[in-house]
Amino acid sequence: MTSRKLSRSSVWLIAGMTVIAAIAFIFVERPVFSKTNRSDDPMATVNGEPILLSEFQRAVQANKARVIDYFHEKYGAGQSASFWTETYGGETPLERLKRTALEESVNLKVQQLIAKEQGVLTDIRYDVFLQNLENENERRAKAIENHEVVFGPAQYTEDAYFEYAMVNAVLSVKKHLAEHDWKPDEPQLKRFYETKKSELYQAPEAVKARQISISFLDADLHADERRKAQAKRKIEAAAAKISNGMAFEQAAKEIGPDGQVAEQSYPLDNFRHNAKSPVAQAASMLQAGEISGIIEENARFYLIQRLENVRAGSRYLAFDAVKDQVSKDYIDDRYAGYVRQRIADARVVVNERLYKTFRM
Repeated sequence: MTSRKLSRSSVWLIAGMTVIAAIAFIFVERPVFSKTNRSDDPMATVNGEPILLSEFQRAVQANKARVIDYFHEKYGAGQSASFWTETYGGETPLERLKRTALEESVNLKVQQLIAKEQGVLTDIRYDVFLQNLENENERRAKAIENHEVVFGPAQYTEDAYFEYAMVNAVLSVKKHLAEHDWKPDEPQLKRFYETKKSELYQAPEAVKARQISISFLDADLHADERRKAQAKRKIEAAAAKISNGMAFEQAAKEIGPDGQVAEQSYPLDNFRHNAKSPVAQAASMLQAGEISGIIEENARFYLIQRLENVRAGSRYLAFDAVKDQVSKDYIDDRYAGYVRQRIADARVVVNERLYKTFRM
């Protein structure tokens, strides 16, 4: 496969990258386009592949709110009948919107070209996409009529189906490249981790705690009421000794072989886990040095002491602990860079007449 055919998270992130502004547009005054503005007229071509007016209009609608917010925040511009054609600080909302929509359309067309080269998409014409949308909605309507299970919406809108199709195409491209041409080895992943760890792999804010625990599971790993009563008496005795000044480690020894002492960090940003963990909740509420009451969780009694807070960004997640995520991030980063390069190399020809006369 040639390098041309090799050519976060996500297609929409890539579409918003500022590097797109470096696209060199070639404006052609008299291209071989229709003289009437129809939805099947190309607004531009990317390496000869058309961006239809209907595709461009979709990108315009997708970016309207962003442009409105930009002019409101930067210039205090409010909505009015003349908003889109008014000049603010040398900028015109309509021109900024057209430029943004064209850049996004080029970005998406380049990604479609890549997907076609990789065999993920067989046809990237917009009218084919619209036919696929119609076929999918007909299929869903018939399935619902026949009382069959349908995942997702009963009917896709054009925007929702476009996003669905693009996201799945990009995921398939990344998967194919990750398994073949871009498959990283361990040294590559470690180099990527070292380069990106300050950006991607900082440990979150956490509470560090010392804890004693004792299980009341039987040999079949079932909670046993007799063992539970014994464990409760032992942990209560340990709590009393610790409150009288005994060290955690000594108290654990006196519990016997069933007692365990360890240090544990509980990330404060893991709200879903913490909501289900009485131990994590207790650790987050204690003051430094404070000791909890007896806590029951997962057929085990706990006694914990909060040691310190670990500030966000003060340490990094270990490579081995995040290796799978590093592998995914490596492919995402390489794909993003590849798309940027393909955009920079693309020949983009714009229908100047259609672009200049486009109105909201």
